[in-house]
Amino acid sequence: MQGAGLPGSCVLISFTIDFIIMRKFLTTFSLLLVFLIFSSAQEPARIKVMTYNVRFGELATLQQLGEFISEQDPDIVALQELDWMTTRERAPHQNKKDFITELGYYTGMFPLYGKTIEYAGGLYGIGILTKKPYINIEKIILPKAENVTEYRAVLIATIELNNQDTIIFASTHIDYSSYNARIEQIETVVGKLEKSKYPVLLAGDLNSKLGSNEINIPFKDWVALSNNKPTSPANAPQNKIDYIFGYPRRTWKLNYTETKQCQLSDHLPIISEVELISDTVKLNIK
Repeated sequence: MQGAGLPGSCVLISFTIDFIIMRKFLTTFSLLLVFLIFSSAQEPARIKVMTYNVRFGELATLQQLGEFISEQDPDIVALQELDWMTTRERAPHQNKKDFITELGYYTGMFPLYGKTIEYAGGLYGIGILTKKPYINIEKIILPKAENVTEYRAVLIATIELNNQDTIIFASTHIDYSSYNARIEQIETVVGKLEKSKYPVLLAGDLNSKLGSNEINIPFKDWVALSNNKPTSPANAPQNKIDYIFGYPRRTWKLNYTETKQCQLSDHLPIISEVELISDTVKLNIK
């Protein structure tokens, strides 16, 4: 009679063992899943950023410029002095060329363009190339000081780095002829970008020397994401007037930066790898 109870006992023991194994499996799987999610959330987004004033293509073809940019393998590029369908005596090989579209073709990047003035039968302005998809694009014409004839602008793109991180990337080319124009234009750009709800990268030709009021005052709450090496003129660099900045300061980390020796323009390009290290994507900026 005692032997009659053995099969039930075996079933119970087997069920208990299966339950323990399943519980251990689920616990291990859950811990692994949490670890993967946590690791993914904590991994900082790395971005390779470039800024380059290409001098309306006077010293190179668009294919040469595009190939050079591609060799640096940037994620986002700020470009200045871009023509569209102009006719210039100083650059006849670029006549009737659509700079930003062709550079987008040669690099395989999304091309974005902002006109600053009409010039030589076409347009003259600034641009952005990006490997990352963009949500929207905005161009703002900057204040023009008295006796300054040329308008300047900032081109602002909202860019999706990945499924979690969104940033603002801005390209600008500031006036060279007037201190009053430069300080007002830079303060306008900075004031606009500091209101963004996303982390900001600003890159471009600021036509302002390192250590000047135009740099020290407006960018006091920003972090410099390039080195102090001169960028102009390219054949004998004396002054740094090209920059990459990040805002807010705590949000960005510079991994490395290089001022590239290159004679395709009268400016030297800057390439920087930066990390987005903020814990949150959206910033609670008033």
